[in-house]
Amino acid sequence: MSGTSTMELLLKYEGHHIPHGWERLQGMRMGRNVWVFKLPHPDAVLALMQQLAQDVDEQVLALTLVAVVQVAAQQSPALLLDNAVPFMVLLTRLRYPWLQSGIEKYVDVHFQPIIDLADGGRIHAQEALCRLRTPDGALLSGYETFTLARHLGRLDALDIALQQKALQRKAADLEPGMTLFLNVLPSTLMQPHWPAQFVQWLSDWGIGHQEVVIEVVESEKVDPAGLAQRCDDLRRQGLRIALDDMGAGFNCLSVLGMVRSDYIKVDRGLVHEARGSRVRSVLLEALVSMAERLGATVIAEGLERTEDVAFCRSLGIHLVQGYLLARPSYAPLTGKLGVPAADKSVPVQRVDRFCITDVIESPPAFDIQAPLTLVRQAFRESPELPWCMLTDGGRPVAVLPRGRALARHTRTVAQGAQPLQRMLPFNMGLTALARSLYLERMETTPWAVVDEHGCYIGTLEPMMLVSHLLARQAHGASLHPLSQLPTGPTLRQAIEMRIARKHGHLELVYIDLDHFKAFNDRYGFVRGDAMIRTLAEILRHVFAMSTECMLGHIGGDDFIVLFDQPDPLLIPQLQRAMAQFHTLAQHLYDTEDLQRGYFVTEDGESHPVASMSVSCVNGSTGMPQDCVEASARAAKLKKVGKNVGGNVIVVEAQTPRVIHPEARGDNMSGWEAHVLDILQRLLQEPRGRDARALDHVFKAYPFFEVLFELDAQGVQTCANWINPAMYGRIRAGGAGANRSGQSYFAHVRDSGQAFVSPIYLSSATEDFCLTIAVPMYGTSGRFTGVLVGDLNLASMASLLENRVVA
Repeated sequence: MSGTSTMELLLKYEGHHIPHGWERLQGMRMGRNVWVFKLPHPDAVLALMQQLAQDVDEQVLALTLVAVVQVAAQQSPALLLDNAVPFMVLLTRLRYPWLQSGIEKYVDVHFQPIIDLADGGRIHAQEALCRLRTPDGALLSGYETFTLARHLGRLDALDIALQQKALQRKAADLEPGMTLFLNVLPSTLMQPHWPAQFVQWLSDWGIGHQEVVIEVVESEKVDPAGLAQRCDDLRRQGLRIALDDMGAGFNCLSVLGMVRSDYIKVDRGLVHEARGSRVRSVLLEALVSMAERLGATVIAEGLERTEDVAFCRSLGIHLVQGYLLARPSYAPLTGKLGVPAADKSVPVQRVDRFCITDVIESPPAFDIQAPLTLVRQAFRESPELPWCMLTDGGRPVAVLPRGRALARHTRTVAQGAQPLQRMLPFNMGLTALARSLYLERMETTPWAVVDEHGCYIGTLEPMMLVSHLLARQAHGASLHPLSQLPTGPTLRQAIEMRIARKHGHLELVYIDLDHFKAFNDRYGFVRGDAMIRTLAEILRHVFAMSTECMLGHIGGDDFIVLFDQPDPLLIPQLQRAMAQFHTLAQHLYDTEDLQRGYFVTEDGESHPVASMSVSCVNGSTGMPQDCVEASARAAKLKKVGKNVGGNVIVVEAQTPRVIHPEARGDNMSGWEAHVLDILQRLLQEPRGRDARALDHVFKAYPFFEVLFELDAQGVQTCANWINPAMYGRIRAGGAGANRSGQSYFAHVRDSGQAFVSPIYLSSATEDFCLTIAVPMYGTSGRFTGVLVGDLNLASMASLLENRVVA
C-alpha cells in the first residue's frame, strides 16, 4: 500500500500526550513534534482527519498545523510552510466544501423576541440571530455557525454579513419602531471604519438610530477602556448599548465598570434554574443590584421553566428571553405573547437580600470575671463607646453600660451588668427580626447576635433595625437606589401613559449632567454619586409644588420631569434648578479646579465645571407615538444644546428655542450664611450637657443631623446632640474625644473664621453631608472652642429653596 501512495499528511502536533491510535493509523513520528500519515488516495484525507480529531482535545487541535504533500515531489521548506494550515481549518474545508465560495451567501437571519413580563407579554424588542443555511436546505444552529466561522478565520466576515442582512430584514419585516438587538463582536466594533459604515447602513435603509441596540458580545481579548470609548461614541450617535452574556465572560466586571450600557443581558447559564441554585441566585442578585446602581435595564436570557419566570419577577427583572416564551424563527412574531401564569404550587417570594451582619455593631466583649479596671480603661480610651458585652466562655450573658462601668459605687463588672433582653442567631431573617422588634418595642438596650455555636459576634440596636426597615421600604424595586426616584418599567409606563392620553398637550423634560463621565473618572464614584443625589434633591424641591408632575431617573446622570399640561413656571423653575445645582455642585470639585473653571482628566482633556443640559419635548411638532420617539426627539434637542455649551435649555419647536439661565440677583450661597448665623445664635443660648438638651433646636432647624462642641484644645466637651430623627443611625457619646486633628477645628482655631466643608459621604448615616463650624469666644475675647454641626444633602436643597424658618 505504501508503495502506491503518492500523498502524505504532515502534522505538527503540540500536545503533551500522543494518542495510542495514531500508530494504528500508520502514523510515523519524525522528530520531536512532526508526524507523517500515509494516504492511499487523495480522498482519504477527510476520513483520516476525522479519526485524528476524535482522539485529540479541540484546544490542542487549534494549535496543530497540517499540510497535504506529494511524496515524490521535492518541495522546499518554504512551500511546505505555505501549505500548512490549522488542523480545524482544513477539516472544516473538507467537511463543508461549499463554504469555500464564501460564508456570507449562506447567512440566514432569525428573530427571537425579548418579552416584557410587566406588560402582559408585549414584545419589547427583537434580537437578530445568525444561522447558516446549507446548500441542501439544512439549518445550522448559532453555535455551529460561529464555530465554523472561527475555524475558517471568518468571524469578522460573518459578523458583518449578519449586520447587513439583519438591518435589511428589520427595514422589510419588523413593525415600524420595533427595537432591534444586534450582536456585534468586539473585534468588529473596534475596527476604525466600522462606525461610519454602520451609520451609513442605517441611513440607506431608513432606520432610526434609537431603534437599534448594539449588543456587545463578551470576549477575553477586548480592551475595556477602548471598548468603553467606542461605546460612548456610539451612544453619542443615538445608538444604545447592551452587554451580552454578563456573568459568563472573562472580564465582565471590568467591562461593566467602564462601559455605560443601557441594557445588561444576564447569561443563560446563570439564569437557567437559578432558583434551585444558591450560588446562581446570589450571583444573579448581585448583577441585578449592580445594574440598578448603574441605571441599566436587566434582560434575563435562557428561561425554560415556569419557575424561572417567577424567579425573575421576584427579582424585579421584567425583560426576558427563552425557549419557554418563544423560540427563534425566521418570521418575526408580533403582538403580545402568552406569559405563563405563576405556578401557585411553587412558593416564590422576592429574594430577601438582608443579612443581619449588615446592621450589627461589634463593641468589645469582656469576660464577666474580668477586672473592672480593664473594662474602665476601654471606656476611657473610646469616649464614643456606649456599652460593652459581657460573656461567659465566649457566650454573651449581659450588657455593661458606660455609665454603670464608670460609676463610683460599681465595684465589679458583674455588679454593673444588665441582663440581655434578646439573643439572636446570626442567620435570623428580616421578617422574624421585625416581629421581635414589634413584640419588644419598648426596649432600647442592645440585642446580642451569636454564631451557630452560640458565641458572641456583635450587637444589634433596635433603633438601627427600625432605620434599616424604613430604608428598605423606601428602596422599592421601581425606585432608583441612588436618587429614590422612579426608574425602569415604572417610569417607562408613566411616560407611555401620558403620551397615550393625547390631550394635545405634553411636556417631557429631559435633564442631563454635562461631562459627568469625565467627572466620575476624575473624582471617583463617591463624588459622582453625590452629584447625582444633589441634582435629584434639587429637582425634588424645585418641583415640589407643581401639580400633575412626576420626576424620574432614567439612569446614570439622566433625569426626566413629566407633565400632563404645559407649566407656565417651567422655564423659571429649570433656571432656578440650574443655579442651585451650580452652587451646591461646586463643593464636589477640588479648589484649584474651581479657581480655573475646569478640570482635566487623565487623557489630558479639559472639562468645564458643573453644568447641565435640558431638552423640553412639548409635542409642538406632533405628538410622539411612544417613549422611544420622545427620547429620540430629546436627543436631537440635546445636540443643539451641546453645540451651544454650558447651562442651556432647548425647547422643542419648528426651530428649537435656546434659553440660557438668567443671572440671579439673589445670593445662591445665602444658605451658608443662614446656617452659620443659626450656629452663632446657638452660641448665645444655653446648651445643656444632656443628650436631649437641643431637641427644640432640631425641631426648629431639622436640617441639622448632629451638633457638638469642642474646647480650645479640640476635645469634645459633652456627648453629641443628635436630631431625634437620626436616633439609631448616629451613635451617641463622643464626650472626651480629641478632634484637634480635624480640618474644621484647625481652620476655625487658626483663622477665627467659620468653616464650610466639601460634601462627603457620612459613614454613620450613609448620606452625603456637609460639616460647618463657628468659633466660640469667652467674655474676655479669648478663643474657647468650636461649635460644629453636620447637615445632610436633602436639607441643603431645601435651604436653597428658602423653605426653612429662620
